[in-house]
Amino acid sequence: HYNKYLCRPRRIELAGLLGLTERQIKI
Repeated sequence: HYNKYLCRPRRIELAGLLGLTERQIKI
């Protein structure tokens, strides 16, 4: 699983994590 994340750009991971956190905070 970690390999898949490492293969993908970190920007997508950070954007996804930030998006989830922002949505949680807004809710």
